[in-house]
Amino acid sequence: MTLKKVIAKSNWERVRQVFLLNYPSQKKTITGYESVYKKLRSKSPASSKMKLYCEQQEPTIKGDEQFHELYGIDGTKREDGELEKFSLSLSPWSLWLGSSLSKEILSNYTIEEIISHCLYEMTFHGFSEAEIKKFNKELVAQNEDYKDPVRFIIVSKLLPGSKWQLFFNLSDDTWCSDIDSATIFKRENYASAMLKALSRKKDKSTILAKITIKDKKRRILQYL
Repeated sequence: MTLKKVIAKSNWERVRQVFLLNYPSQKKTITGYESVYKKLRSKSPASSKMKLYCEQQEPTIKGDEQFHELYGIDGTKREDGELEKFSLSLSPWSLWLGSSLSKEILSNYTIEEIISHCLYEMTFHGFSEAEIKKFNKELVAQNEDYKDPVRFIIVSKLLPGSKWQLFFNLSDDTWCSDIDSATIFKRENYASAMLKALSRKKDKSTILAKITIKDKKRRILQYL
């Protein structure tokens, strides 16, 4: 049985009651969940090998309430041989609808509870697929930016034309001869602001350097 078939046979009023019982803090935004529910009833499912599972988990912080972990399994195995569990919060809603309900989830939860937990998880990043796609796009861009090995450091070239140079370490306000001890900046504008604070107006010996940290090795690409 797929999620689509379950939703098609369900009734919103009963789902709403169960949803608010499980997620009382979402009462003010219940109309958003109702809107998504209606969209799901009219949306066509995509073919999917994913099976949905849900497990009640103990809170990670003392005093918090128990929560339900919803995830998908499509048969993919990890390196240790265990089945990979996938978060579906960023997945297209058509894939959700085409996913099958595992025997475990059908045994441990009512239909209304299953729909409630799915609604909560699939709208975690927005009440429309456009919002979710936007969030996912920003997430991918942030990840690509994070993987970019280019960084910036502050260098003092005391003797022009010489290889002798010192690198600034912000944590203890010192200059060191080892580039691995230098403070690295992800953004050039942050490094420039610190350079401005360090340098005297006519001091041209302290400059920025663009470096790479690829393969965990620091190498100067360009003096700026």
